[in-house]
Amino acid sequence: MKVFVAGLGLIGGSYAEGLTKKGYEVYGYNRTKQSETIALDRGYIQKAGLEYLTLSDVVILGFYPQLNVEFVKTHLNLFRPGQIVTDVAGTKVEMIPQIESILPEGVIYVSHHPMAGRETSGIEHANYHMFKGANYLITPSRRSTPEAIEIIRQIGKDLSFKKITIIEPIRHDELIGFTSQLPHAMAVALVNSDRYEETSSFTGDSFRDLTRIAMINEVLWTELFFENKSILIDEIQQFELELDKIKKALNENDKDALAKLFIQSTKKRSTF
Repeated sequence: MKVFVAGLGLIGGSYAEGLTKKGYEVYGYNRTKQSETIALDRGYIQKAGLEYLTLSDVVILGFYPQLNVEFVKTHLNLFRPGQIVTDVAGTKVEMIPQIESILPEGVIYVSHHPMAGRETSGIEHANYHMFKGANYLITPSRRSTPEAIEIIRQIGKDLSFKKITIIEPIRHDELIGFTSQLPHAMAVALVNSDRYEETSSFTGDSFRDLTRIAMINEVLWTELFFENKSILIDEIQQFELELDKIKKALNENDKDALAKLFIQSTKKRSTF
């Protein structure tokens, strides 16, 4: 199968590497030619250039959400009927309808989201092993077919993702708002609230684990937060309510109430 990866960054580059190792015929494109050169030198892709998009069976959009839309708009003439277009974007509700509405007639579109990444960006840090054991979410569009969904599922299996789930775009964004974007917001706020000079000498596993994702790609995550703005604001408000319960128990010297919150979280976490 011929696969074209548009956007050879951390995720796109890792897809290219992993799929090539699995026997796919992989081509690629990146706006900066340096990334294309790295992909070619490392053997992640066979050839680089937009002319290979038309020849491919599957096109993977590896840009940020709105850049995916712009790429499709700009290169409409390169897509052909029967092709499967997918993307790896972290939010779906705003982006999917835009891509659905502009893709040429006969082009199939199945969005998905690899739940894996690193604090670093760029193809220099690409490594398909990051996908092993991670979650893989497929969010079909109105232009999806059962056959295309199975091909996107197979790509996930070939990249060693563990759990593959099919989910509606709105539900995807709701859950991502809670499980991914809210933790990133918490990590950023926690690090930025630091007012101690000696913090680095006092960090243990808990602080390191909680703040790892505060090392954040500001361009990507600014776009993702605003793409999912209303959902994320609601999740932040729900979190603030729970944090207020802890503060209230401390202010009122209510040890029983605090212990109940700890028991509740322990029981709930043990079911994950």
